[in-house]
Amino acid sequence: MKHALLVVLAALLALPAEARVRKKRKRPAAVATRAEDDPRRRGGSPAFARSSIAFVVPRDLAQLDDSAVEVRLQIRGYAIGASKPGGPVPHAHLIVDNEPALEIDDAVPWALGGLSPGPHILRAVLCRPWHEVVKAPKAFAMVRLWIGPRLSGKAGRAAEAALWPNPRRPILTHVLPIGAPSKGLVLARIEQDGAQAKEPDLPPPAGANRAVVDFYLSNARVGRRGDKVRIVLDRRELPLVTEWKPQSLRPAHGTHRIVIDLLNRKGLRVTNAINETDRVFTVESPQHKGPRFSDSR
Repeated sequence: MKHALLVVLAALLALPAEARVRKKRKRPAAVATRAEDDPRRRGGSPAFARSSIAFVVPRDLAQLDDSAVEVRLQIRGYAIGASKPGGPVPHAHLIVDNEPALEIDDAVPWALGGLSPGPHILRAVLCRPWHEVVKAPKAFAMVRLWIGPRLSGKAGRAAEAALWPNPRRPILTHVLPIGAPSKGLVLARIEQDGAQAKEPDLPPPAGANRAVVDFYLSNARVGRRGDKVRIVLDRRELPLVTEWKPQSLRPAHGTHRIVIDLLNRKGLRVTNAINETDRVFTVESPQHKGPRFSDSR
Protein backbone atom coordinates (compact mmCIF):
# COMPACT_ATOMS: atom_id res chain seq x y z
CA MET A 1 0.00 0.00 0.00
CA LYS A 2 2.81 2.36 0.95
CA HIS A 3 4.60 1.55 -2.29
CA ALA A 4 1.48 2.38 -4.33
CA LEU A 5 1.16 5.80 -2.66
CA LEU A 6 4.78 6.56 -3.41
CA VAL A 7 4.23 5.67 -7.08
CA VAL A 8 1.21 8.01 -7.32
CA LEU A 9 3.08 10.85 -5.57
CA ALA A 10 6.04 10.44 -7.93
CA ALA A 11 3.71 10.60 -10.95
CA LEU A 12 2.15 13.83 -9.68
CA LEU A 13 5.52 15.43 -9.09
CA ALA A 14 6.52 14.55 -12.64
CA LEU A 15 3.64 16.65 -14.04
CA PRO A 16 4.18 20.35 -14.87
CA ALA A 17 3.48 22.72 -11.98
CA GLU A 18 0.45 24.26 -13.68
CA ALA A 19 -1.14 20.84 -14.10
CA ARG A 20 -0.87 20.14 -10.36
CA VAL A 21 -2.83 23.27 -9.44
CA ARG A 22 -6.57 22.81 -9.40
CA LYS A 23 -8.09 25.37 -11.71
CA LYS A 24 -10.91 27.45 -10.32
CA ARG A 25 -14.07 27.47 -12.33
CA LYS A 26 -14.93 30.86 -13.72
CA ARG A 27 -18.29 32.13 -12.61
CA PRO A 28 -20.43 33.63 -15.34
CA ALA A 29 -20.31 37.40 -15.31
CA ALA A 30 -23.34 38.96 -13.65
CA VAL A 31 -25.66 40.68 -16.09
CA ALA A 32 -26.26 44.25 -14.97
CA THR A 33 -29.95 45.09 -15.10
CA ARG A 34 -31.78 48.26 -14.17
CA ALA A 35 -34.51 48.20 -11.56
CA GLU A 36 -36.66 49.93 -14.17
CA ASP A 37 -36.43 46.83 -16.40
CA ASP A 38 -37.37 44.31 -13.70
CA PRO A 39 -40.93 43.03 -14.30
CA ARG A 40 -41.15 41.98 -10.65
CA ARG A 41 -40.99 45.59 -9.48
CA ARG A 42 -44.41 47.17 -9.54
CA GLY A 43 -45.36 50.82 -9.55
CA GLY A 44 -45.24 51.02 -5.77
CA SER A 45 -41.82 49.38 -5.43
CA PRO A 46 -39.48 50.98 -2.86
CA ALA A 47 -36.86 51.05 -5.64
CA PHE A 48 -38.70 54.01 -7.16
CA ALA A 49 -39.69 55.81 -3.95
CA ARG A 50 -37.33 58.72 -4.71
CA SER A 51 -38.17 58.98 -8.39
CA SER A 52 -39.22 62.45 -9.47
CA ILE A 53 -40.35 64.30 -12.57
CA ALA A 54 -40.69 68.03 -13.18
CA PHE A 55 -41.30 70.40 -16.07
CA VAL A 56 -38.31 72.53 -17.00
CA VAL A 57 -40.20 73.99 -19.98
CA PRO A 58 -42.89 75.28 -20.08
CA ARG A 59 -43.12 77.04 -16.75
CA ASP A 60 -46.33 77.02 -14.75
CA LEU A 61 -48.77 79.81 -15.76
CA ALA A 62 -46.74 80.54 -18.91
CA GLN A 63 -48.33 82.54 -21.73
CA LEU A 64 -47.15 81.39 -25.17
CA ASP A 65 -47.78 82.91 -28.57
CA ASP A 66 -47.05 79.79 -30.62
CA SER A 67 -49.31 76.74 -30.64
CA ALA A 68 -46.16 74.56 -30.86
CA VAL A 69 -44.92 74.16 -27.28
CA GLU A 70 -41.47 72.94 -26.30
CA VAL A 71 -41.61 70.31 -23.54
CA ARG A 72 -38.55 69.51 -21.46
CA LEU A 73 -38.74 67.21 -18.46
CA GLN A 74 -36.31 66.75 -15.60
CA ILE A 75 -36.39 63.15 -14.38
CA ARG A 76 -34.37 61.95 -11.40
CA GLY A 77 -34.08 58.52 -9.83
CA TYR A 78 -35.78 56.82 -12.77
CA ALA A 79 -34.27 55.85 -16.12
CA ILE A 80 -36.52 56.18 -19.16
CA GLY A 81 -35.97 54.60 -22.55
CA ALA A 82 -34.60 51.18 -23.47
CA SER A 83 -31.14 50.29 -22.16
CA LYS A 84 -30.60 48.16 -25.28
CA PRO A 85 -32.45 47.65 -28.57
CA GLY A 86 -35.58 45.64 -28.02
CA GLY A 87 -35.39 45.95 -24.23
CA PRO A 88 -38.10 47.17 -21.85
CA VAL A 89 -39.01 50.86 -22.21
CA PRO A 90 -39.77 52.65 -18.95
CA HIS A 91 -41.23 56.02 -19.88
CA ALA A 92 -43.31 59.02 -18.91
CA HIS A 93 -46.84 59.74 -19.99
CA LEU A 94 -47.69 63.28 -21.06
CA ILE A 95 -51.37 64.10 -20.60
CA VAL A 96 -52.63 67.22 -22.36
CA ASP A 97 -55.81 68.59 -20.76
CA ASN A 98 -57.74 65.34 -20.26
CA GLU A 99 -56.81 63.72 -23.57
CA PRO A 100 -55.32 60.20 -23.85
CA ALA A 101 -51.68 60.09 -22.77
CA LEU A 102 -48.73 60.58 -25.12
CA GLU A 103 -45.58 58.57 -24.46
CA ILE A 104 -42.17 60.17 -23.80
CA ASP A 105 -39.34 57.64 -23.81
CA ASP A 106 -36.30 59.87 -24.25
CA ALA A 107 -34.89 62.67 -22.08
CA VAL A 108 -34.62 65.09 -25.01
CA PRO A 109 -36.68 68.22 -25.73
CA TRP A 110 -40.02 67.51 -27.38
CA ALA A 111 -42.33 69.67 -29.47
CA LEU A 112 -46.05 69.51 -28.72
CA GLY A 113 -48.31 70.80 -31.46
CA GLY A 114 -52.03 71.10 -32.05
CA LEU A 115 -52.98 73.20 -29.03
CA SER A 116 -55.85 75.59 -29.60
CA PRO A 117 -55.82 79.18 -28.29
CA GLY A 118 -56.79 79.43 -24.64
CA PRO A 119 -55.90 77.70 -21.35
CA HIS A 120 -54.34 74.24 -21.23
CA ILE A 121 -52.86 71.94 -18.63
CA LEU A 122 -49.98 69.49 -19.05
CA ARG A 123 -49.42 66.60 -16.67
CA ALA A 124 -46.51 64.14 -16.67
CA VAL A 125 -46.49 60.77 -14.89
CA LEU A 126 -43.65 58.24 -14.63
CA CYS A 127 -44.66 54.76 -15.79
CA ARG A 128 -43.29 51.24 -15.82
CA PRO A 129 -42.56 49.59 -19.22
CA TRP A 130 -46.09 48.09 -19.29
CA HIS A 131 -47.64 51.55 -18.50
CA GLU A 132 -48.35 50.96 -14.82
CA VAL A 133 -48.10 54.23 -12.88
CA VAL A 134 -45.10 54.77 -10.60
CA LYS A 135 -46.67 55.54 -7.24
CA ALA A 136 -43.97 57.72 -5.73
CA PRO A 137 -44.69 61.10 -4.05
CA LYS A 138 -42.89 63.06 -6.80
CA ALA A 139 -43.60 60.88 -9.83
CA PHE A 140 -46.12 63.47 -11.07
CA ALA A 141 -45.77 67.02 -12.39
CA MET A 142 -48.23 69.60 -13.69
CA VAL A 143 -48.11 73.00 -15.43
CA ARG A 144 -50.84 75.40 -16.55
CA LEU A 145 -50.42 77.58 -19.63
CA TRP A 146 -52.19 79.89 -22.07
CA ILE A 147 -51.85 79.75 -25.85
CA GLY A 148 -52.36 83.11 -27.51
CA PRO A 149 -53.68 86.32 -25.91
CA ARG A 150 -54.93 85.78 -22.39
CA LEU A 151 -58.55 86.74 -21.76
CA SER A 152 -59.15 89.26 -19.02
CA GLY A 153 -61.97 89.61 -16.53
CA LYS A 154 -64.71 87.07 -15.92
CA ALA A 155 -64.26 85.37 -19.31
CA GLY A 156 -60.62 84.56 -18.56
CA ARG A 157 -61.34 83.37 -15.04
CA ALA A 158 -64.19 81.16 -16.24
CA ALA A 159 -62.02 79.56 -18.92
CA GLU A 160 -59.28 78.84 -16.39
CA ALA A 161 -61.68 77.43 -13.80
CA ALA A 162 -63.07 74.97 -16.35
CA LEU A 163 -59.67 73.41 -17.03
CA TRP A 164 -57.15 74.44 -14.38
CA PRO A 165 -57.41 72.47 -11.13
CA ASN A 166 -56.52 73.95 -7.78
CA PRO A 167 -53.00 72.51 -7.26
CA ARG A 168 -53.55 72.31 -3.51
CA ARG A 169 -56.71 70.21 -3.72
CA PRO A 170 -56.93 66.49 -4.56
CA ILE A 171 -56.20 65.78 -8.22
CA LEU A 172 -57.06 62.50 -9.92
CA THR A 173 -55.10 61.78 -13.13
CA HIS A 174 -56.44 58.92 -15.24
CA VAL A 175 -53.64 57.06 -17.06
CA LEU A 176 -54.91 53.58 -18.01
CA PRO A 177 -56.58 52.54 -20.19
CA ILE A 178 -55.20 55.19 -22.54
CA GLY A 179 -57.81 55.03 -25.29
CA ALA A 180 -57.46 56.15 -28.91
CA PRO A 181 -54.78 58.80 -29.51
CA SER A 182 -56.01 62.35 -29.93
CA LYS A 183 -56.15 63.28 -33.62
CA GLY A 184 -55.34 66.94 -33.03
CA LEU A 185 -52.20 66.60 -30.90
CA VAL A 186 -48.73 65.91 -32.28
CA LEU A 187 -45.66 65.08 -30.18
CA ALA A 188 -42.22 64.94 -31.82
CA ARG A 189 -38.60 64.97 -30.73
CA ILE A 190 -36.55 68.10 -31.27
CA GLU A 191 -33.22 67.19 -32.83
CA GLN A 192 -29.93 68.78 -31.73
CA ASP A 193 -29.94 71.14 -34.71
CA GLY A 194 -33.33 72.44 -33.67
CA ALA A 195 -35.24 70.57 -36.36
CA GLN A 196 -38.41 68.77 -35.41
CA ALA A 197 -38.47 65.07 -36.19
CA LYS A 198 -41.76 63.88 -37.61
CA GLU A 199 -43.42 61.33 -35.40
CA PRO A 200 -45.57 58.88 -37.39
CA ASP A 201 -49.20 58.32 -36.48
CA LEU A 202 -49.13 55.10 -34.48
CA PRO A 203 -51.77 53.11 -32.61
CA PRO A 204 -51.56 53.03 -28.81
CA PRO A 205 -48.48 51.10 -27.62
CA ALA A 206 -48.88 47.45 -26.69
CA GLY A 207 -50.59 46.97 -23.35
CA ALA A 208 -51.93 50.53 -23.22
CA ASN A 209 -55.55 49.43 -23.51
CA ARG A 210 -55.65 46.27 -21.47
CA ALA A 211 -58.67 46.05 -19.23
CA VAL A 212 -56.91 47.71 -16.31
CA VAL A 213 -57.53 51.06 -14.62
CA ASP A 214 -54.54 52.89 -13.20
CA PHE A 215 -54.19 56.47 -12.04
CA TYR A 216 -52.07 58.97 -10.15
CA LEU A 217 -53.55 60.62 -7.07
CA SER A 218 -52.23 63.91 -5.71
CA ASN A 219 -53.04 65.58 -2.37
CA ALA A 220 -55.25 62.69 -1.29
CA ARG A 221 -55.14 59.12 -0.06
CA VAL A 222 -57.57 56.38 -0.96
CA GLY A 223 -58.74 54.04 1.78
CA ARG A 224 -61.79 52.55 3.42
CA ARG A 225 -62.02 55.61 5.63
CA GLY A 226 -60.46 57.99 3.14
CA ASP A 227 -61.08 59.15 -0.41
CA LYS A 228 -62.28 56.68 -3.02
CA VAL A 229 -62.15 56.36 -6.80
CA ARG A 230 -65.41 55.66 -8.57
CA ILE A 231 -65.33 53.68 -11.83
CA VAL A 232 -68.29 53.42 -14.18
CA LEU A 233 -67.78 50.91 -16.98
CA ASP A 234 -70.40 50.91 -19.73
CA ARG A 235 -72.90 52.61 -17.36
CA ARG A 236 -72.30 49.99 -14.66
CA GLU A 237 -70.79 51.31 -11.43
CA LEU A 238 -68.05 49.07 -10.05
CA PRO A 239 -67.09 48.71 -6.36
CA LEU A 240 -65.37 51.84 -5.06
CA VAL A 241 -61.58 51.73 -5.22
CA THR A 242 -59.98 51.93 -1.78
CA GLU A 243 -56.41 50.87 -2.68
CA TRP A 244 -53.92 52.72 -4.86
CA LYS A 245 -53.01 49.94 -7.26
CA PRO A 246 -54.06 48.84 -10.77
CA GLN A 247 -57.67 47.77 -10.89
CA SER A 248 -58.45 44.84 -13.19
CA LEU A 249 -61.62 45.01 -15.27
CA ARG A 250 -63.35 42.09 -16.96
CA PRO A 251 -65.17 43.43 -19.99
CA ALA A 252 -65.67 41.49 -23.21
CA HIS A 253 -63.31 42.20 -26.10
CA GLY A 254 -64.29 45.27 -28.07
CA THR A 255 -64.97 48.96 -27.47
CA HIS A 256 -66.03 50.23 -24.06
CA ARG A 257 -66.63 53.51 -22.26
CA ILE A 258 -65.15 54.24 -18.86
CA VAL A 259 -65.70 57.17 -16.50
CA ILE A 260 -63.62 57.65 -13.36
CA ASP A 261 -64.03 60.26 -10.65
CA LEU A 262 -62.86 61.02 -7.12
CA LEU A 263 -65.11 60.90 -4.05
CA ASN A 264 -64.33 62.12 -0.54
CA ARG A 265 -64.79 60.04 2.59
CA LYS A 266 -68.46 61.07 2.73
CA GLY A 267 -69.09 59.78 -0.78
CA LEU A 268 -69.35 63.24 -2.35
CA ARG A 269 -67.52 64.28 -5.49
CA VAL A 270 -64.26 66.12 -4.91
CA THR A 271 -64.75 69.30 -6.92
CA ASN A 272 -61.64 70.10 -8.92
CA ALA A 273 -61.24 70.57 -12.65
CA ILE A 274 -60.23 67.46 -14.69
CA ASN A 275 -60.83 64.99 -11.83
CA GLU A 276 -63.52 63.29 -13.90
CA THR A 277 -62.35 61.48 -17.02
CA ASP A 278 -64.71 60.08 -19.67
CA ARG A 279 -62.90 57.84 -22.15
CA VAL A 280 -63.53 55.23 -24.84
CA PHE A 281 -61.07 52.35 -25.23
CA THR A 282 -60.82 49.02 -27.02
CA VAL A 283 -59.83 45.87 -25.14
CA GLU A 284 -56.81 44.20 -26.71
CA SER A 285 -56.43 40.54 -27.55
CA PRO A 286 -55.36 38.34 -24.60
CA GLN A 287 -52.46 37.14 -26.77
CA HIS A 288 -50.42 40.15 -25.61
CA LYS A 289 -47.83 39.07 -23.10
CA GLY A 290 -46.74 41.30 -20.25
CA PRO A 291 -46.65 41.61 -16.46
CA ARG A 292 -49.95 40.96 -14.77
CA PHE A 293 -51.56 43.56 -12.56
CA SER A 294 -52.69 41.30 -9.74
CA ASP A 295 -49.97 42.50 -7.34
CA SER A 296 -49.11 46.10 -6.49
CA ARG A 297 -45.73 45.45 -4.91
